[in-house]
Amino acid sequence: MPGGVGGNNKAMMSALKDIKGRVYGKVLDAKTKKPVEFASCVVLWFNKDSLLNGSLVKENGDFSIDNLPAMGGFRLKITQIGYKPLITKFYLQLPAKLEVDLGDLKLETDEKLLNEVEVVTEKSNVTLSIDKRVYNVDKDLSTKGGTAVDVMKNVPGVTVDADGNAQLRNQSPTIFVDGRPSNLTLQQIPADQIDRVEIITNPSVKYEASAVGGILNIIMKKNLKPGYNGMAMAYIGTGDRYGGMLNLNVKEGKWNFSGMYSYNQQINDTKGYTNRTQLDSNKNLTPTAYINQNSNTHFRNVFNFGRLGIDYSINNRNSISLNSMIVSGVIDVTDAQNYDIQDKDKKQLIYGDRNNKQDAAFQNYNAQFLYKKTFPTAGKELTADANFNHTNADNSYNFITIDNIVSSNLGPFHSYQNNVGINKSNQSVFQLDFVNPLSDTKKFEAGLRSYYKNSVQTNTTNNYNPTSDSFVRDSVQSNNYVIDDIINAAYVNYNSTTFWGIGYQAGLRFEQSYYRGNIVDKKQTFFYNYPSSSDDILKSIFPGIYFSKKFTKGHEWQLNFSRKIQRPNFFQLMPVVMFADRNNYRIGNPQLRPEFRNISELNYSKTFGKGSYLGSGYFRYEEQPITDVAYPSVTDPSVLVNTTVNGKNSIKYGVEHTIKYTFFKNLDVMLNANAFYIYLRGLVVPTEPEVITKGYAYNVKSTISYRFPKNFTLQMNGSYESPRILLLGYTQPVYGMDISLNKMIGTKWILNANLTDVFNSRAMGTFYNTPYYTQEIYRRREARFVRFTVTYLFGKMDASIFKRGKQMKMDNGGGNQDGLDFGK
Repeated sequence: MPGGVGGNNKAMMSALKDIKGRVYGKVLDAKTKKPVEFASCVVLWFNKDSLLNGSLVKENGDFSIDNLPAMGGFRLKITQIGYKPLITKFYLQLPAKLEVDLGDLKLETDEKLLNEVEVVTEKSNVTLSIDKRVYNVDKDLSTKGGTAVDVMKNVPGVTVDADGNAQLRNQSPTIFVDGRPSNLTLQQIPADQIDRVEIITNPSVKYEASAVGGILNIIMKKNLKPGYNGMAMAYIGTGDRYGGMLNLNVKEGKWNFSGMYSYNQQINDTKGYTNRTQLDSNKNLTPTAYINQNSNTHFRNVFNFGRLGIDYSINNRNSISLNSMIVSGVIDVTDAQNYDIQDKDKKQLIYGDRNNKQDAAFQNYNAQFLYKKTFPTAGKELTADANFNHTNADNSYNFITIDNIVSSNLGPFHSYQNNVGINKSNQSVFQLDFVNPLSDTKKFEAGLRSYYKNSVQTNTTNNYNPTSDSFVRDSVQSNNYVIDDIINAAYVNYNSTTFWGIGYQAGLRFEQSYYRGNIVDKKQTFFYNYPSSSDDILKSIFPGIYFSKKFTKGHEWQLNFSRKIQRPNFFQLMPVVMFADRNNYRIGNPQLRPEFRNISELNYSKTFGKGSYLGSGYFRYEEQPITDVAYPSVTDPSVLVNTTVNGKNSIKYGVEHTIKYTFFKNLDVMLNANAFYIYLRGLVVPTEPEVITKGYAYNVKSTISYRFPKNFTLQMNGSYESPRILLLGYTQPVYGMDISLNKMIGTKWILNANLTDVFNSRAMGTFYNTPYYTQEIYRRREARFVRFTVTYLFGKMDASIFKRGKQMKMDNGGGNQDGLDFGK
């Protein structure tokens, strides 16, 4: 009998363990009475901190936590950022009280915490570290449905030219995507996929020494939340603008998946002109002829962008990532030109029309493998990645020219020309980086990098021969190139802090570079190799040193120095004609040498209650700078020869200021101003005296954002670029303004309207004033347009989205509702 009773007791205890309790309710904001979604709810024992189970609050405010012991006293703790924690007690008892409804639980906002969070958010818009600045673009309303070109227009210190190329402090920066050089243009990257832009004005030795104009590192958005989330976006606008994007991210345990596809189309109809005055060859500035050309351009492009990423955490200290990207596009350009040539008395001699038709298509394929290993020491890590890129590009040009000679009874005279270009390239990059914190104030870094690119390009130009009624290959303008570009590099970096509290980073980078271009059909080869002898060693070593000092109350000073190199490319070197029209042709310069830049910066940053300030003074000394020039042909002064030369030296310095301030809690203002001095000196024509030019210029940029009631936000962006000197002229001022209106509906829908270039004033122009000619050029990249964008956000924070079998068991009483196994 005793044994039987004991067996019954065990059976009863086992049965009691199988009986589970449940607590549920709704979590609301105490003021707005709206659900506080994704708040964390955990159940603890009444008198100790043992965690029993937990759940996340649903979008409607409901929560339910089951799989609890059927008897006892418990505490429910609810937390969410921006709210005061809420703790309430409840009891479960067999058999009458297995479930408890706690009703509506109201969370009080934590005003102190909200203020602290708000200050941190404002500071993070522009932050300053020892070698870079970071600009967050998540709230930039004017870029909705746009591209990275639209993003760069609003980044402090960055300007965009007529071709959509970014300029950083009047220099051409290197474009990175997720920390690696990219073959993509800014126009090919969707703005809605960009998380932030890192502005590195004076890159440290960790980066390529060829980044003479700084680096713009575009960091793409990446999923960090458990469960799934995504975004669907569509837009339509004037100028036949329309497109859309679908983005989906799923994170489950050790796996993280992300996928995105976007489509973008737009049409721009613009006008431009080129007016040139030929001057007397004796340089007495007497006009001898006038050449005027007007153009109407119809520009249509279509881009497809796809991205797929897989991350896997092998364990707590080892992870791998596989990322792939496919970009394709079609570019169609129709350029209708009319021109006339006049004598010195402005009497018309020749007039005519020229129609240029371009059809281009490209495909870019990219794959990246990344391995990361961390160590028990905080901050110690080893990363290795391999990056592969393949590009196909096809270009077709057709030119039809109709000439009319006023003094001739014959004509009009027709000429026809076509050009077909095929470009295939393969690029591979291997990189290894190691970071080892030696102490809390000391750190050692080292890395290796190998870069190889092979390009095969074929350009065939054919001219129509009326005698044979066929097209004949132009041997001068037709070329077949094979280009090999190799750069191997190694760097070391040491970070420490002196006893005065001054942090410093000192590093050295060595680069071995080889460049070889072969014009197959002409049997010509041009190459350079550094270092090729002991005399070239200094041309391959690039030092960098950075100092920083943080003070109390948000002050920080920085001072840095570095040396960079800009190597000439194949098209700048080869002495063959690359393009030509009636009034211009371009030819390379085989005597071109690398350009070296010595860069220094002094930075100061200050954060305060409602804003931040960032000031920079910078200086650049350029040795034998590579410069584009144009001069009249010796055989025909009406034709300009475009080529590249080395100047003797160039000095540029300037100051940049950025301030952001929040007024009245709803009004945010950002102001950026960059003023700089340029000194240029060089030979334009080898037989002529050197040219010296100098002057000041400045850029101003502003963003104003105001948050209205009912979740409306208005944003205005404005910019002005003053005239800037060139070696033989200056640029025309550029200015414009954009307005955007945003409406947030609940937490899912975003409506946006954007008017770009409000006054239709954003145009680019240059004026050249030489002893041989004066010339004014005017053109636009795009005209004023309106764009409407609709965005839908979706997702669910669920740590076990794929464990449906386990979830079904939970739904039948075997676990918590949201699949978060807090009890294990």
